[in-house]
Amino acid sequence: MQFIPSALIFDLDGLLVDSEPIWFEVEGKFLADLGHVWTRERADACMGQGTPNTLGIWKEQFGVNIDVERDTETIIDRMLDRAADMALRKGALNLLEKAKEANCPMAVASSSPKRLISGVLAAKGIDQYFKVVVSGQEVPRSKPAPDVFLRAAELLGISVDMCVVLEDTLAGTRAGIAAGARVLAVPSADAAAVAAIATWVVSDLGGAGEVLGF
Repeated sequence: MQFIPSALIFDLDGLLVDSEPIWFEVEGKFLADLGHVWTRERADACMGQGTPNTLGIWKEQFGVNIDVERDTETIIDRMLDRAADMALRKGALNLLEKAKEANCPMAVASSSPKRLISGVLAAKGIDQYFKVVVSGQEVPRSKPAPDVFLRAAELLGISVDMCVVLEDTLAGTRAGIAAGARVLAVPSADAAAVAAIATWVVSDLGGAGEVLGF
């Protein structure tokens, strides 16, 4: 099923850049300094929902003394220090080029803070592709709520049902569906659950162009 979108709205972490291993390292080191172990299973359950959500879960599960606002900024600083280490995901640059050639406007809508999104896009040299960048901190609710995608579509001036959201997480896929967009997923975890609700599933962004008619 091919659909020619009026706009593309991209997630960032795990979708455009291979940042999830670095998130796991940075968050794991932070929690280890507090005397606890951050497992891959727990990290996957928090994926795509933002650092404040993760810190809130730490407070609940481990009873650690955390200042969510302050410690979020500390973790973001550490992630920015690692931005150059985040490789672009397979097919990402080619898809961005094809969408640009087709005059398809693009946005990034991520749960990460705006300064991290902007820093990573600049570090990877892809910031010029996006007309709009929306952070989960700019909307009332983070993914899996649809707010960040609705805001991106609003800023693009395009009806969300004419947009394709590109995601890798279950929370993000749910958010895109809830927004009323079609969702093209490249699952990084919970692959079966993502495939059950996404409009399309591809193994990497290299396969997205054919689906979207680019």
